[in-house]
Amino acid sequence: MSLEYSSDFLQFSSVTKMSDDQKPTYRFKSYVLNVAEHRLLHEGQPVSLTPKAFAVLVYLVGHAGHLIEKGELMDSIWGDSFVEEGNLSRTIHDLRRALGQDRNGNKFIETVPTKGYRFVAQLDEERETEPETDVIETPLPDVEQPIYETEKDLPLLRRTVLLTILCVLLIAALTTGYFLVNGAPGSRFRSLVPETFSGGAYQHYTEGRRLVERRYKGDYDAALEEFDKAIALDPNYADAYAGKADAKMIHFWGSGTLEDISDAESAARKAIEIDPSNSYGHTILCRIRTTYNWNHQEAEKECRMAVDLDPNNQEAQKELGFLMSSLGHDDEALAAMDRAITLAPTSFNKRSRGVVLYQSRRYDEAVAQFQQVDATDPEYVETAHWLVRAYEMKGDYANAVESYLLLLERSGSSAEEIMSVRSKFEQSGWESVLRYIADNPKERGIFRVAVYAQLGENDKAFEVLDEMLLRRAVMLVSSAREPTLDPLRADPRFDELLRKINLK
Repeated sequence: MSLEYSSDFLQFSSVTKMSDDQKPTYRFKSYVLNVAEHRLLHEGQPVSLTPKAFAVLVYLVGHAGHLIEKGELMDSIWGDSFVEEGNLSRTIHDLRRALGQDRNGNKFIETVPTKGYRFVAQLDEERETEPETDVIETPLPDVEQPIYETEKDLPLLRRTVLLTILCVLLIAALTTGYFLVNGAPGSRFRSLVPETFSGGAYQHYTEGRRLVERRYKGDYDAALEEFDKAIALDPNYADAYAGKADAKMIHFWGSGTLEDISDAESAARKAIEIDPSNSYGHTILCRIRTTYNWNHQEAEKECRMAVDLDPNNQEAQKELGFLMSSLGHDDEALAAMDRAITLAPTSFNKRSRGVVLYQSRRYDEAVAQFQQVDATDPEYVETAHWLVRAYEMKGDYANAVESYLLLLERSGSSAEEIMSVRSKFEQSGWESVLRYIADNPKERGIFRVAVYAQLGENDKAFEVLDEMLLRRAVMLVSSAREPTLDPLRADPRFDELLRKINLK
C-alpha cells in the first residue's frame, strides 16, 4: 500500500477568517482563558484540558461569583446526553488539579454541598474580547506530488511526522496505564498527576491500604507502620497521611486514648492541607465528626464533599452509608453501601451492607447478606457476631446459637466450652446463652449492652452505655438504630443518651 502526500494533509498551512462573533478572554491570577482559541494558559504555558473540562470552566468563569447548580451545568455542557452526576464530579476534580488548586492552596472552584459549584477567583477583567482579525488565505502551490512505494523512499519530513505521532501515542498509552493503576483509594479513574513520584512510598501506601481494608485482627498496627514509611519517603504524600488517619482512628476504637484520636485528626487535616481535594482525608474527617465529636451535620458535609470530590472512593461511599444509617435514612444508606461494594467488593463492605439491613429491621435480607460474606470469607470472624444478632431479632434462636458456637470456634474457644454452651441452650433455651455471654468478660461495648437489654437488666445496660459515652466509643452512634436495645427505649435515660450524642 502506497503512502502519499495530499492537499488535505497540508491543510494546517491554510488560515481562514475568524468568526465574526467576539468571544471573551478571561484573566484570573496567573491564568488566561481564551475562549476563541479554546486555550487555557498558565504563565504563558498551555494547560491541557479535555473538551468537557474546558466547557465547564468557561461556563463557571462566565458566571463567576454565582452558584451554578449541578443540573444547570449538566444541561449546559452535556445537553440531552444521558450521563451520571459522577461525570460532572470527576470533571470538576480534574479541573481543580489542572488549575493547581490542590498544590498551591489557590482556590478557584468552590463546592456548595448538595447544590453545585461557584467560581470564586477574582477576575482581572470580567470580559476582554479579542479583536476581529482578517487573515489572507495562502493558496497552496499547484505541484504534482510524487508517490513513494516503500518506507525507504519516504521523504524525511514524512517519516519524522509519523515517528513523532507514534512516540506520542506510545507515551500516552504507557502514562495512562500507569496512572490508572496509581489511583486513589477506591478510585478507578484519576487525573494523570500521581499522588507521589516515589515508587517506594506508593508501595508502602498500597500495602497499608490492603491491611486496612482487610480488617483482620492485628492488621491495623502493621498498616500504620506502612503509612509512616510512605510519609518518610514522601512527606508531601496526601493519601499516605489520610491512610495514617484511617489506621489511627481504628486504633483509637481499641485504645480510647486522646493521643490516638488527636493523631488521627491531625493526619487527616495534613492530607487536606497538602491536597484540598483529597477525598480520603475528608472521609476520615467525616468519621471523626460523627463518631467522636457527634457533630453529624458537619460530618455529612465532609462525607458529601468526599463523595463529590471522588465518586469512585469506596471509603467515602461506605462512610456516607454508615452516617445515613445512623440518621435513619435507610434507602440512601443502602444506595451508598451498594456503590461501595461495586467499587470494592470487600468482606467489610458487604458486611456493612448487612449491618444497614439489620438496623433497618430487614432481618431476612441481613441474614442472607451475612451468610454470603461468611461463605466467601470464613476468616472474617466478625460476620458471625452479626448473624447472632439478626437471628435473635428474628426469634430464630436455634440458628442464633449455632452462629454463636461458630463464633466461639473461630475465636479459639475449646471444644469443652463450645459443648457447654450447646448444652445450656438445649436444657434452658436462648436466655441461658445470653447469661453465658453476659458473664463473658470478652464481650464489650454495644453487644454487651444488647445482652443486658435482652435480659431485662437495664441498670447494667446503662452502666455500659455510660462507660461508652465517657470514652466516646465508636459504636455508640449506632444505639439509636440498634434493634436489640428496644427494651431500653421507654427508659428516660435512653432519651438523655441520644440527646448527648445529638441523635434526638
